[in-house]
Amino acid sequence: MGFRSLSPYIWPIYGPWMAASLGMSILLVALPIVLVGDGHGYTVAALVAGAGGAGAALAALPVGWSTDRWGPARVGAGSLTAMIAASLLMAAVARPVMLGIGHLVFGGGSLGVMLSRQSDLTRRIPITLRGRAMSLMGGTMRFSVLMGTAAGGLLVDLAGARWTFLVAGMGAAVGLPAVLPGVRNPDWEVAPVGVRGPRMARVIRTNRRHLLQAGLFGMSSMTAREGRMVLLPLVGVALELRPATIGVLVASGYAADLLLFPVSGAIMDRVGRLAAMVPAYGLLAVGLLSLMAADSATGVLLAGLVMGLGNGLSSGSLFTLSSDLAPEEGTASFLSAVSMLTDIGRVVGPLLVGLAAGRWGLDAAAAALAVAMVLGLLWLVFMVGETGERDGRPVMRGSVR
Repeated sequence: MGFRSLSPYIWPIYGPWMAASLGMSILLVALPIVLVGDGHGYTVAALVAGAGGAGAALAALPVGWSTDRWGPARVGAGSLTAMIAASLLMAAVARPVMLGIGHLVFGGGSLGVMLSRQSDLTRRIPITLRGRAMSLMGGTMRFSVLMGTAAGGLLVDLAGARWTFLVAGMGAAVGLPAVLPGVRNPDWEVAPVGVRGPRMARVIRTNRRHLLQAGLFGMSSMTAREGRMVLLPLVGVALELRPATIGVLVASGYAADLLLFPVSGAIMDRVGRLAAMVPAYGLLAVGLLSLMAADSATGVLLAGLVMGLGNGLSSGSLFTLSSDLAPEEGTASFLSAVSMLTDIGRVVGPLLVGLAAGRWGLDAAAAALAVAMVLGLLWLVFMVGETGERDGRPVMRGSVR
């Protein structure tokens, strides 16, 4: 089995996730540019940019509970609708507080789309194909992020903030037709509507060791990943680059990592999860450190490319790790709990950038993100270990007793 066997899932599973990540990436680039350009400080820009991660963390457990009981399609449709509504709010009232609230809702909706798609895919795909299935999820996300990051700066430059926020919502709307068939015909789904699984508290209690293993690594890696998405535009602003140029620089890193997602999936399935993840996240840390030496657009581009290579080799790794450890019953509840811990990093990353940059400068922010990533790697190697197949035998998944 290979990537071709995943073709039936391209539209219903990967399509909505691409749409959601497109909208999120537009906002992640546009918000810091808009706020700093309007005279607000790094801290305000980082807080608003981090609100999307806060929304995802707050929505995680409710989304998991809802997915296990109402079905992935209904949760996906509701989440996409919430993202559209949030973009309308941000376009109507483009003040920092309202932008933060809108981004909070937008981030929660994005999490709902991702988790509903991942939980459905986890039940369908055998462990021998899971690395490739999840790396394709990461790869399709990267493709939409590549388009979104390039468009975010360009839209601010050409059309202004309000139209940029509206386009982010329109991007999310593209995913709605993909989930509507599942809403109308829930029997198509692996988890039919109304199936009663174990209580979320029981899932978390029984699988707490696996939850901490996956969640704490996810938190540290997401701190570095999301932090760089805020840091790169701020470095561009400090170098007095045009918004369109900043968008291209951020997108260039995604162009590099987009090419590597098939390699990530193949390595995870054939060699092991750690064989792909350790060098991948190591390169992300190196790229963050090299950003400290960047004093021109070329330097930022090179640092972004290094981080892009690392991010490409890590494509789908967090999805794979959490799916490897998920129990057979209460899958969405477990994935939502892991996602809640992981999404704390989506808040910490931008906040860490804002606080460090406001007090000590952008170089200190880059160093702080690199340290967070190195600590995460140590946790992965010594506390988590290999979660895929060993000697042809699958590692035991969590269970609810």
